[in-house]
Amino acid sequence: MILVGLFVYGFTAWTLQVSFTNWRDVGSAGDFVGLDNYIRLFSTDRVFKASLVNTLKLTLVFIGVTVPLGLFLAVLLDLNLKGRQIFRLIFLLPLSFSFVASASMWTWMFSPQIGSINALLRVIGLGSLAQPWITSDKQALFCIAIAYVWQFSGFSTLVYYAGISGVAPEISEAAKIDGASTFQRYTKVIIPMQRPATLTVLMILLMYSLRVFDLVWLMTGGGPGSSSEILSTFMFRTAFNRNRFGYGASVGIVMFVISILIVIPFFARLRRSEYE
Repeated sequence: MILVGLFVYGFTAWTLQVSFTNWRDVGSAGDFVGLDNYIRLFSTDRVFKASLVNTLKLTLVFIGVTVPLGLFLAVLLDLNLKGRQIFRLIFLLPLSFSFVASASMWTWMFSPQIGSINALLRVIGLGSLAQPWITSDKQALFCIAIAYVWQFSGFSTLVYYAGISGVAPEISEAAKIDGASTFQRYTKVIIPMQRPATLTVLMILLMYSLRVFDLVWLMTGGGPGSSSEILSTFMFRTAFNRNRFGYGASVGIVMFVISILIVIPFFARLRRSEYE
């Protein structure tokens, strides 16, 4: 409790205090400027606005693909298909990779010159479909989303598979006796009962998507330009590359507020669902 109080709540309060200053030098604490940093963020800072939009885009694509993909894979695993033990291992394998290892692997795969994706396209005679990938300002954020989906699809699958396995066999058998096909048993009985699993997956993925840093920083560094810049990389660059600690702290507080506004309703909904 003491450690959490100090390193979480204590330093969050300290960051809030710093965000009201123009602190730039390590040797001084800076002067109090009130809400100037926040006004500048939302009024004149185009990079911050682009970072906010990119963060929301990444979150929507990441969650919009990972959740249904995890549910689909969990249903396949529950169908007792041949080799499901091997496929279960394959689906969960990405969870064992660190973000640094994943970023290095995907950066190489998306490389326009030596990357395996473009090389494969050329080998099979589809070289015209080769893309600049992470070096393109229109595709860089999409490439990051692909890597992020790959990293967490196994987690989504695991949660949904646990939820599906927890459905009482009597319920599924009763639907089968009533004449429901396999497709109907899943769509009408089993999947609608996965609301707690869905809320859990959404909550965890939201928290990860709002604080993602490693993959973006190592794959694109926020570039080209600011096309893949997100709030966390913008905060890091502002605070530690440009020594604008007060301004960077204000970005951190904005991220904290957004996280609270999004996550707390999910916590409340999850507890209500468990009670029901």
